[in-house]
Order: sequence, then structure tokens, then C-alpha cells
Amino acid sequence: MENDGKLKAEPVTAVILRSVEPGCMEEFEMWASGMTQIACNFPGFLGTHVIRPRDIFHPEYVIVVQFDNVNHLDTFMKSTERVDYLKKSEKMTVGEMSIQEVHGFESFFSLPDHSKRPSAPARYKMAVLTILALYPLLLLISTLIASIFHGLPRFLLILFTLIVLVPIMTYFIMPWTTRLFRFWLYPEVSSN
Repeated sequence: MENDGKLKAEPVTAVILRSVEPGCMEEFEMWASGMTQIACNFPGFLGTHVIRPRDIFHPEYVIVVQFDNVNHLDTFMKSTERVDYLKKSEKMTVGEMSIQEVHGFESFFSLPDHSKRPSAPARYKMAVLTILALYPLLLLISTLIASIFHGLPRFLLILFTLIVLVPIMTYFIMPWTTRLFRFWLYPEVSSN
């Protein structure tokens, strides 16, 4: 039971895969934007990110939805607003929708362009890559913040550094690092 409580207190990411009918991409983009507007109205919503198809031969969209905990994600996923709006996408899409949930830190290391998601990478690999990605950025941002806000108490400097650093790491650096080091994180996927 204790693990259940911990699981519900950490951020959770839903990775939703949809294959889109040829010629329906523009319409699907508008639909995805509407779904984001619906999600914004739910408690605990942290954001969405849409990864577009890499080419016409792989018409798969990846929609990443983040909530602050499992309960808030479940509330959104089971809501009548979402279910009703989801029906509007049926004529634009092919096949079944795939939904995967990733909890906490593992969401940094997901491979959203793979419909058959491998298991999470080894924790030591996640730790090594996080240190490699975080250190130079932390050094740069903290130096910049300290020079801009010279004389502020240390705890405020650290807070401002985190406010800038965390979104950059979450939305840009870690997805890029994961793709760059996919051969090491997911050797079974890279060898396919």
C-alpha cells in the first residue's frame, strides 16, 4: 500500500500514439490542439507535447500528456469531455490508439517514436546521462543567474536556477539526450 501512495504522488506522463489517415494531418493537428484545451481545464495538468510524423511513410503522431499525479491523469482520461472529443478523431485515424503511462523520472527516458515501448533503461544509465546532461547546463545557468542577480541570497539564486533549468531539461535536453544515446539506453531497439 505504501508504494501505491508514492506512485500517486509523482508526476505521470501518458504517451498516446495515433496513426493518421493520409490527407488528414492538418485536421488532426487542429483536433490535437482542441484536446489540449480540454486537458488544460483539469486539475494537475502540466502540459502536452505533440511529436509529428517523421515522414509520410510513418504517419504516427505521438501526443505526450503530463499530469502531476496518477489520480489527476485518470480523472482526465476517464472524463466524458475527453471520451466525447476522442470520437471526433475516429474518421481521421487508422487502427487502435496506443496509450502508455510512464511514472516519475522514467518519462525523461521514453522513446516516443516506438509503438512497442521497451522496458525502462537501467537506473545507472539514467543516472549517468542525467549527470552528463545536467552538469553543463546547471553550470551555465547558475553562473548566468548569479551574475544577473548578484547579491541575492543563495536560496533565491538556486530557486531561479531551477525555474529556468527544469523546463529546459524536461522539454528539450532530456528528449534530445535520449534520442542521441538510444543505442546505449535501448540496445534491443537500436539493433532492430
